[in-house]
Amino acid sequence: MVDKVQPQESADRSGAIAAGRLPGIGLSTESLHQAWRAGVVLTVAAGLFHLINLVGPGRLYLGPLLVTPFRFFFAVSWVLLLAGLAARREWPRFDRADLIIAGGAAIFLFRGLLYFQTFDIVFDWVFTGAGIYFLVRLGLRSRVDVKVLLIGLVAVGAAQALFGLGEYLAKSNPLFNSIQVVVVGAAQQIQASSQFYRIRALVGHPGFLGAALLGGMPLTMLVLWRRRLLLAAAMLALAAALFLTFSRGSWLLGALVLMPVLVFRARYWAKRNLKWLAPAALVPLALVAFSYWDQEEVSINMPGYVLQESGLRWVGGIDGPVVAVSGESTGVQPLNKYIYFHVDKTFFYNNKGSVTIVIHYFDKGRGAIHVDYDSWDDSPGNGPYHPTPIINKTNSHQWTTAAFYLKDPRFAGRENEGADFRVVDDDSQFTLDNVVVQKGKLALPSLVVNQWLSRSASISTRANLFPFAWNVLKNNPLGVGIFNTPGTGHHAVDSLPLTWLMEFGWPGLLLILGLAFLFIHEGVKVWREPHAAAAVLFMVLGVVILHGAFLMILYDKPSLVLMAVITAVYVTIRPWRRGGAIVSVTNRDCML
Repeated sequence: MVDKVQPQESADRSGAIAAGRLPGIGLSTESLHQAWRAGVVLTVAAGLFHLINLVGPGRLYLGPLLVTPFRFFFAVSWVLLLAGLAARREWPRFDRADLIIAGGAAIFLFRGLLYFQTFDIVFDWVFTGAGIYFLVRLGLRSRVDVKVLLIGLVAVGAAQALFGLGEYLAKSNPLFNSIQVVVVGAAQQIQASSQFYRIRALVGHPGFLGAALLGGMPLTMLVLWRRRLLLAAAMLALAAALFLTFSRGSWLLGALVLMPVLVFRARYWAKRNLKWLAPAALVPLALVAFSYWDQEEVSINMPGYVLQESGLRWVGGIDGPVVAVSGESTGVQPLNKYIYFHVDKTFFYNNKGSVTIVIHYFDKGRGAIHVDYDSWDDSPGNGPYHPTPIINKTNSHQWTTAAFYLKDPRFAGRENEGADFRVVDDDSQFTLDNVVVQKGKLALPSLVVNQWLSRSASISTRANLFPFAWNVLKNNPLGVGIFNTPGTGHHAVDSLPLTWLMEFGWPGLLLILGLAFLFIHEGVKVWREPHAAAAVLFMVLGVVILHGAFLMILYDKPSLVLMAVITAVYVTIRPWRRGGAIVSVTNRDCML
C-alpha cells in the first residue's frame, strides 16, 4: 500500500511544480512573484522613508532582535524571492557586475572584522546595501517588474516632496522631532533648527533628502514623460522641495547635472512657448525685487572701534563692555557675554508686531548664543529679558549667520542703559561684526542669503581636510578601520574619498580609483547609446555618487537603499552587456 501511495504523491508534486505551484501552500509561482514585487516596493519605500524606522512606534524589540518596517519588509521580500526560486527549481544567475558587488561587500566586511568594536555597524551597512541589490537584481524577470519598481520610486520621491512642502509650511516635522538618541549616556531629542528651517521630510537630513530628490528627477521625467501635466506638477514639487532643503551641494549638483538635461529635453516646448515663458519669468523676479527693496530694517556694522550705525545703536552698560579684535576675525567681543543694542524709536517702539534679528559672527568656542529681548510677556523670567531659543557654536573658526525670530517684541528700552535687546554668548569667545533687525519674518531674498551664509563654506571646509587625511594616511598605511575616523569616533568627515582614504589606507585609494574606472567605463557606453532607458538610470547613479563624494551620503541608509536599487535595475536593463540586457526595455516600456 505504501509503495503505491508514494509514486502518486511524487506525481502530484511534480505536476504542481510543472503547473507553477509551490507544494504545501497552494500558491502559484506567479502569485509569489507578484507578492515579491509588492514586497520590494514596500521595502524600498520603508528604506527611503527612514524616519519611520527611528521613531518609537516604528521600533519593536523581540528579545534582542529589533524589528522596523524596513527590516520587516526586507525579510518578507527575501522569503518570497527564495520561495519563488524554489518553486521554479531555478538557480540564481550571476554576471560580472554581481561578482563585483559581492567582492566589494566582502572587502568591507573583512576590513570591519579587523576592528571588531564597530563590526556590527559595518555589517548592517554592507548587509543593507548588498541585500537590497541582490534582492532586486535576482528578482527582476520582466519589463513589468522594472516598470512597477520605477513607478514606486517616483511615487516615493513625490511623497517625500509633498511631505517636505507641508513640513516647511508648518515649520515642524513630528517624526524628526520625536527621534531619541543616546548622547553621553543620556537620551536626547533631535529637533530641527528654529532659526533657518530646512526640510528633512521622511529622510531625516536636508542634504540626504537633496540627494533623493535629485535622483528622483530623471526617474520622474522617464516615467511620466507621456503624462505632461502630471510630469510638470511632480517636477515642480521636487524642485520646490529641493530648494527648501537649502542644501548648497544639492543646488550646485542640480545646476551642473540636471539643468542642462532639462533645458535640452524641453528645448522645443520652450521655443514654442517662449512668448509666454518670458513674461511668466518676469513676475517672480519682480516680486523678489519688490520684497527686497521694500524690506524695513535697521542695522549696525561693528568692524572695530568705529561703529557704523543705521537706526541701531550699540549700548555699553556696566555688564556689557566689549573689546575690538582683529587678526583671525575683525569685530567686537563681549567681555561679560552680553552686547546690548537700542532700536531707533521711529523704527519700532512699544509696538505690537514681530521682528527678526540677524547676526553675523565668527564661530569660536563651544558655548551657546541667544538673544534676550524686551517683550510684552511680563511673566516671571521674561519681561525685559525674554530669551530666544539657543544656537550652539561649533568652534568652526568660520564666519556664519544666525537669525532669531521674535514674535512679541516691545522694545520700550527697559533693559540696562535703555537697551531693547542683548546678544548673549555664554563663553564670550565669538566675534560680532554685523547686526540687522527686520520687521516681520525674513523676506525671501534675505531668507535665501542668510540660509546660505548660516553655515560655513563646504568647499573650503573639505579643502582643509586634505592635509588632515594625508597625515592620517602616512601614520596608518592600511587605514584606521571603517567608522573609526580619528577625532570623531565614526565617519564624520564629509567627503567620501577622504573617508575611504583614512579608513582603508592605500587600499582605499585603489578602491576609489576602481570605482572611478567603472563609472568612466559605463559612461562611455552610455555616451554611445544616450537614448537607452539605462542611460537615465546611469544619470541617477551619477548624481547619487557625486553627491555622496561631496557629502558622504553613501553611508546613510536612504542613500544606500536608493543607490543599491538603482544599480540593480541598471545592471539588469543595460543593453551593452555581452549577450544583451538581462531584461530588455525601452523608454516607452518604463513610461506610465
